[in-house]
Amino acid sequence: MPVKTLYQWRHRRTGPTVHKVGRHLRYRWGEVDAWLDE
Repeated sequence: MPVKTLYQWRHRRTGPTVHKVGRHLRYRWGEVDAWLDE
């Protein structure tokens, strides 16, 4: 998946929940799996 897609999802507040750690964006596997199951 392109990184640009992840940034667009975050900007639109769609997609799995993102957690900011320092300057980096991180996703928890459980939250990604739950989001995919929706």
